[in-house]
Amino acid sequence: MIRILSIGLMTFGALAFAKIAKAQIANLKGQEPLTNLEGTEWGPENGIGQFVQFLSNGDLAGWAGCNSFFGTYEQNGNELKIGSMVVTKKACEDLGMEQAFLAALESARGFEASHKEMNILDENNEVGLSMRRRDWD
Repeated sequence: MIRILSIGLMTFGALAFAKIAKAQIANLKGQEPLTNLEGTEWGPENGIGQFVQFLSNGDLAGWAGCNSFFGTYEQNGNELKIGSMVVTKKACEDLGMEQAFLAALESARGFEASHKEMNILDENNEVGLSMRRRDWD
């Protein structure tokens, strides 16, 4: 019973996160595009504090809501591929939003960004995650 309840809560959290992420799709028309993600930090505006940092040499790191993660990324123009990530294994009650955030990052195949907003695009060129820049005033 507890396992079924846990799965139900994770599914609900994932669906809620997906709705939040897609409801906040950034309208980037008319804004100067950002072409290099290196050295930037992003997070969903209505998330629970999650963020991803695109570090130098193709490394990335972040916090998914309960657990930290580390991994790699490749950027070629507006193409973006996030490699396998290592995630810490803290025991948290609701991992649904965390799993949805990580899944959206892992499904990245491209991006569109200004200096303040970014949309992560999936293999169908659809917005899977919309974020705001956290290291920009």
